[in-house]
Amino acid sequence: MAKRKILVDSTRRELEAHGTETFPMTVNHDDLWSFEGKNVPIHWHNDLEISLPREGEAIYQVYQKSYRVRPGEGLLLNRNVPHSCSSPRNERALYSTILVRPDFLYGDFGSDVERNCFRPFLQNSAVPCIHLTEADENGKEILQKLNQVETVFDQKSFCYELKIKGLLCEVFSMILYAHRQELTKFIPANQQELERLEKMLNYLNLHFAEVISLQELADQVHLSREVCCRLFKKMTGKTITGYLEEYRVNKSFPLVQSGQYSMTQIAELAGFSNPSRFASAFRKRFGCNPGEYNSLKNNRL
Repeated sequence: MAKRKILVDSTRRELEAHGTETFPMTVNHDDLWSFEGKNVPIHWHNDLEISLPREGEAIYQVYQKSYRVRPGEGLLLNRNVPHSCSSPRNERALYSTILVRPDFLYGDFGSDVERNCFRPFLQNSAVPCIHLTEADENGKEILQKLNQVETVFDQKSFCYELKIKGLLCEVFSMILYAHRQELTKFIPANQQELERLEKMLNYLNLHFAEVISLQELADQVHLSREVCCRLFKKMTGKTITGYLEEYRVNKSFPLVQSGQYSMTQIAELAGFSNPSRFASAFRKRFGCNPGEYNSLKNNRL
C-alpha cells in the first residue's frame, strides 16, 4: 500500500486544500503508520487545525515545545505555525483532524467578529497552539462539541454544513474566552522569521543528498551561523543537524522498502556520509536496522 505524504511546496507550506472553496473545512481520519516514516514532517498551512487522538498518543512539536496529546484530549494549532507529529516509541497512533479556514468562522476581514475575537489569536505569535483537556467542565464541553463536529461531518445529513459551522463557532467562542488573558499578551507574528525559516528548509530539502555547509545555509538568510542555528531551533524545536538526519531517514524509507538497493547505495542516495551513520539514524527512528525492516514487516502481516 502506498504511503501517504503531506504535499508541500519548497518552503514546507502544505499545498492540499482542506475542504472546498464553498465549504472550507474537513475532517480527516488519520493513522501515523499510513505516512512515510510513520510520522508527519514539519509543515504549516493557513487553516486552523484541531487534532483529536483516538488511539495511542500523538506528540506534536510546535516550535521548541513538545505536546503529548492523549485520547480524550485535543490540540488546537494556530494558522501558519510549523508543526510535526510523531508517536512515542514509534507506536501506532490514530487520530481525527479537523481543519477549517478561519474566514469560514469570522466572515469578512475587518468584521467585529474577526477584529475583536479572532485577530488576537490568529495574529498572535505568543499563542501558537492550545492544549485542550477535560480539566474542567468547559474543557469537557469543548471536546464533546468537537466530537459532534466529526460525527455530523461523517453522517452528512441535511443542513450538516450549518450544524458544523454553529458547533465550531461555539467551540471557538469557548476556547478564546477561556484563554482571554493569554490573548491580551499580544506579540505580533514575525513574518521575517517565518520567511527565513522557509528559505532554510527549502535549501536543506533541495540539497539533502549533498554535504551541506552551515555557512552556505546561513548565507541564504543573511545571518551568522550562530544566529541561523538559534532561529532554526526556535522555529522548529530541532537542531539543523537533527532535522537533516530526520529528513534523510524519511527519504531513505521508500528505498529500504523497495528492497532494490544495498545499504551503501541507500546511504549515499539519502545523503549520509557512510552506511553506519545511516543504520544508526534509521535504528533510532524505526527501532531496527534497515536490513531487518522488511523481514520484521512481513512477520507482522
